[in-house]
Amino acid sequence: MDAYGHLRILVSLILGLAITRVLSGLSRRLQEPIKTNGMHVQIVWSLVLLLGAVHFWWWEFALRLIAQWNFWIYIFVLSYASLFFLMSTLLYPDHIQGQVDREDFFFRRRSAFFALFAISFAFDLVDTLIKGREHLTSLGVWYGFRLVAGTVVALIAMRTEDNRKLMWLGLGWLAGNTVWITVLYGALN
Repeated sequence: MDAYGHLRILVSLILGLAITRVLSGLSRRLQEPIKTNGMHVQIVWSLVLLLGAVHFWWWEFALRLIAQWNFWIYIFVLSYASLFFLMSTLLYPDHIQGQVDREDFFFRRRSAFFALFAISFAFDLVDTLIKGREHLTSLGVWYGFRLVAGTVVALIAMRTEDNRKLMWLGLGWLAGNTVWITVLYGALN
């Protein structure tokens, strides 16, 4: 097995944990609609995280182009994947009972969630640079705009006290990221 194949297995496990946690949280919402009524912010950011995790797996396919692997690149990619799991635990924590507790927990921990979200864009840039200058150039000028926009969304979300604003920031990011993924990553090359 080559280095990329070896890494892909562990990345898939970590992303699988994140995706499972978010899907389980969303399924609880379907199972207990009374307990989770009105938690639209959590739903929106769950969708953002799901799309982000799937997108991460999709474009990490470009890691196969790395000819020379070392331990620190390996740790870096695993750390990047782990950000998705950590964000999922802030959306759907262990041992929280009741609607108010869940909603309140996410709102109280939003700074940590959005700090991880912001950090993911720094990881994205380093990851892109690891894949090489040609890969960076292929992403075009909009790549830089996307990194800045994502970081700005995260910083605004960290500071907002308004759930509706958090929801609209998430919907805006979800729409923009969907367009970005569709245009740039329509095919797995």
